[in-house]
Amino acid sequence: MADVRISMSPAIPMNTGLAPLAPAALLGIFRGELETPLILRGAAQGAELLGSAEFWGALSTSELERMARGGNSKAQAELAWRHAGGRGQQGSPAQALRWALKSAESDGVAGIAVLGWLLHKGIGLPRDDAEAARLFAIAAARDSALAGFALGRMHYFGIGVPRDFAAAVPLLQQAAVEFPEAMDLLARCHFHGRGLPEDREAAVRLWRRAAKAGSAAASYCLGMCLHVGATGRRQAAEAVRHLRAAADGGIAGAMFLLGQCALFGMGMARDPDAALAWYRRAAGGGSRDAEFELGECLAMGVGSTARDAAAAVGHWRAAAGQGHVRALLKLAHAHRCGDGVAENRAEALRCYRMAADAGENKAWVWLGECLENGDGGLPQPVAARGAYARAAAAGDAHGRADFGRCLIYGIGGGVDAERGMFELEQALQAGWTQARGELERYWFDRGMALLGAAGSADDPLLEQGVACLRRAAVSGHRRSAFMLAECLRHGTGSRCDPEQALVWYRQAGAMVDAQLTIGDLLYFGRGVAADPAEAFQWYLRAAVQHQDSYAMYSCGYCLLHGEGIARDTPTALHWLKRAADQGEANACFELGMHLLRAASGARRQRAAPRWLRAAARLGHARAGEILAALGAA
Repeated sequence: MADVRISMSPAIPMNTGLAPLAPAALLGIFRGELETPLILRGAAQGAELLGSAEFWGALSTSELERMARGGNSKAQAELAWRHAGGRGQQGSPAQALRWALKSAESDGVAGIAVLGWLLHKGIGLPRDDAEAARLFAIAAARDSALAGFALGRMHYFGIGVPRDFAAAVPLLQQAAVEFPEAMDLLARCHFHGRGLPEDREAAVRLWRRAAKAGSAAASYCLGMCLHVGATGRRQAAEAVRHLRAAADGGIAGAMFLLGQCALFGMGMARDPDAALAWYRRAAGGGSRDAEFELGECLAMGVGSTARDAAAAVGHWRAAAGQGHVRALLKLAHAHRCGDGVAENRAEALRCYRMAADAGENKAWVWLGECLENGDGGLPQPVAARGAYARAAAAGDAHGRADFGRCLIYGIGGGVDAERGMFELEQALQAGWTQARGELERYWFDRGMALLGAAGSADDPLLEQGVACLRRAAVSGHRRSAFMLAECLRHGTGSRCDPEQALVWYRQAGAMVDAQLTIGDLLYFGRGVAADPAEAFQWYLRAAVQHQDSYAMYSCGYCLLHGEGIARDTPTALHWLKRAADQGEANACFELGMHLLRAASGARRQRAAPRWLRAAARLGHARAGEILAALGAA
């Protein structure tokens, strides 16, 4: 058939409806963020190096310098910390290094810790994480809480030392007494089950404590867990409160989530304009997910912002530049359709390929379609089949359907009907409903080909053809159901079975041929019990739905003679005249005969012969005989 090489892809989904990210997707983003040092400031914001923050924070810089010059190692360490940016002050990296070295040379634990911090951050000297970790280990062994936290953090992320959660946990447990940031990392260990058993309730408890102590990262993590119900509960309003605190702390991921909450009314009143504002803040903070969602909103037109396809493309391009794979897919669609950007099929092909290579399984399907249809170049059926195969291997239902289609029709390679059927059936089970149509078309085409190839009435190909038609008919294919009914009615490839034929005709009942055949079977009682009343309903259905002339004649005949329906001469004449106007000989004959029976005088002499002559011209033999008898031929 002509459509076997057309991909089953639906229209390119440029502007699908907006929907909030599913909890699984949000947790995926969350896990990805927890894999990186979400907040790098750590102890640089308010962490205590030495005893009482009130004591050291109250000392002036001049007093600290006097104590440091006098050899006080703790004062030297505090002075180095201030020059490194501690206590919120701006200092000198060179002075930070000078005083940290003096404190460390005096065997000051705080000085060793600060020197490790300077090495870790590259302040005053080249960054050296391995040496920083060594110094943190020395200081941590001598009860420096800062060093313990810093070393635990390095073990957690694998910075300067091999990633080792078991080594990180005890260090973080000790540091968590003083540092909210350590509580945050320890909560991550509980959340993922790293270095200790997974316990999300414990993670949430730690994040609550850390958030209360001012950790923006912990507020974000707690807000995310409450938002997605990661602990089995969904507390939207509380989630928003914690996400606001995290957003105030500059965390772009929290701003993005607040955009989701505002757009879909989760934990706050729905406010699309506020959502766009949050997305823009998050995008400005580096959130690729916010860039993507901004593109989605602008492609649709959200709130008071009109649709702006060009701006949407700009945001998708920014998201793609940060590694957002679905944004590549959107860019490919835009270039393929010329939506918001000049149509460029070659660029669309490139973007689909990049998205596919980056792990977006759906992109293999669209790439396959472009290659099959020659979008962006010449058709490449072999490459298209390979792309569909990649999508199928990844479990994509759409990809399995297109791969199956290639297999059954030999597109881009040899025919493998059995494997093709398997792929299509798997796609159908996975919810890709278009696969049903492909299966039905295949079995119908196969069945008709076998019937046409049969050389005699007892050729085994007939039985095989009927079996193929039955497979398609069982699935709901109307044309297959009609042809199966024809075979059963006439005993082609099967025993003659009018009752079963009627069952399959009914399944094909939307087709005019099926409607007319059912009407005739029931009216004349051909192999089934006669039922003129139901027969009339089928004729009427065909007349109304398809304006079929034979159906109109049949309706008129039944109404004229009161068969299956009460006699109604005016309505009968209406249907008969409509059928006669379309050249239905039987309708012309019935009109002529009715006038002969019912009319009188001049009308009978003029009108009746006119309809009978029309019927005779159309080949109605009985009309010619009556005209001859009337002498009106």
